[in-house]
Amino acid sequence: MNVDDIVAEKIAAARARIEATKRRRAALQAARQRGLAHRHAAKLRNQANRVDIDTVADPLADICICTHAERCPSCTEPDDVVIEVTEAEFYASVRASLARLGLTYTELEDQARRRDFTSAQAHSLWISIGDTVNVQLLEENN
Repeated sequence: MNVDDIVAEKIAAARARIEATKRRRAALQAARQRGLAHRHAAKLRNQANRVDIDTVADPLADICICTHAERCPSCTEPDDVVIEVTEAEFYASVRASLARLGLTYTELEDQARRRDFTSAQAHSLWISIGDTVNVQLLEENN
């Protein structure tokens, strides 16, 4: 094998890695854009619902308990909403998400270790669950 052939192979491998990185980043960017669109839509829906609630006859509607002159959303809505799920619900959700992606937890964990996810959804799932999953409990009740 010639030195030029070895260099050409390394250049081809580097180009392939660069292209894979570009594709992965494009997929993640597309997922971010979809997420932003969903969040903006939800925000608009919430604002529309808040207007409907505010129009209901309320004798204290114009009085705010903070220092503002008018009623504000920070006084009327809690900003620390916590949703609790049971351990069984958590593991059922993880199993369903992995099945939807066609992955096992071990495969997802390997992708995370290599920092090379097969899709933006796999990356998002890893960010959501990380290494908090007990594999034995995941495989139980399967």
